[in-house]
Amino acid sequence: MKKILVYSEKNAARSQMLHGWLSYYLKDKAKVVSAGSHIEAINMLAQKAMIESVIDINKYKSNNISDYNHEVFDYVLITDHSSPETLILAHEPGEIICHPFKNPALADGSDKEKLLSYREVCNEIEDYAMEFAMKHFSLFQ
Repeated sequence: MKKILVYSEKNAARSQMLHGWLSYYLKDKAKVVSAGSHIEAINMLAQKAMIESVIDINKYKSNNISDYNHEVFDYVLITDHSSPETLILAHEPGEIICHPFKNPALADGSDKEKLLSYREVCNEIEDYAMEFAMKHFSLFQ
């Protein structure tokens, strides 16, 4: 089974969302984990946007990249503007893919207005997860 690490610095929204979508699409084809280097609690608006899309990430926890230091990953997917050089892993991953998504935490306004930004990013991440699954795991073909 292939292993995928989804990374963002804080591991609080975008990486958790991609973790959720990849787990949904890849089910028993890959083990998916997410982590960051400066972790924060998972953003409640990210959780809400995902549950509206039928993916429950409420039980996920924010993990530190050091928790996975000695694992070998086939793919490392970077969801923010972090540089691949900042990742400290004991083993070189098979492939590092940088795909920074818009940061929904930067949205202004009320929680209701901010939730719109999280929904938009959630949809963008779902599209990316489906494309990744099709390209790298030949799903839906």
